[in-house]
Amino acid sequence: MPTSMMKRLLHSLLLLLVCTAQAVAADESVGRPQVRAGDAWTYRQTSLITQKANEFIYRVDAVSADSIKVSSDGYSETYTLDWNLLESSAGFKVTPHEGYFDFPLAPGKTYPFKAERSVAKMRMTWEGTVKVAGWETLEVPAGSFRVLRVDISGSRGGGPVARRAQLQLSYWWSPDTPRWVRQDLWMSKPASKDTDLNMRTELIRYTPAQ
Repeated sequence: MPTSMMKRLLHSLLLLLVCTAQAVAADESVGRPQVRAGDAWTYRQTSLITQKANEFIYRVDAVSADSIKVSSDGYSETYTLDWNLLESSAGFKVTPHEGYFDFPLAPGKTYPFKAERSVAKMRMTWEGTVKVAGWETLEVPAGSFRVLRVDISGSRGGGPVARRAQLQLSYWWSPDTPRWVRQDLWMSKPASKDTDLNMRTELIRYTPAQ
């Protein structure tokens, strides 16, 4: 076989291998995060309206057969094993749970969520749609991560959807940290397109249990 033809053949085979590897990576899913008591994440949360920022730590206190208990800055929260919020010591409960994450997550996966948040006698419906967008490379203060982006759109409040506050959330999950490395949150005022809340939360440090 002529040398030129051999080179073209090798080039074609290499290109096929690269394309196959990219296709596999694009379809790769993320399974349910495995966490242990003592795992901790330090985050920086910044208001994109005022630019004010604060830092806080989420620390896993206990993991049971059906829940994860964490503490942060004097209050505690309970999540499902999929990191969907169930309740907070701040006084509210979520029924059945937040519903944002349905593992395994894979690019193109779409599903609805609907939950009721209650504080004392006040009840508020949260509902919408979750779409797993795909893989990205993302820089946060903790470093560079290969992440799977999860986009959430919906509404919160009582009465007709049109009268509720509109909600947009994005999470970036990294297989290297059993939690998200960035969260973007935007919320409108009820029955309005005006921004009420716009926050970005980024991972500063992940400290696995020793």
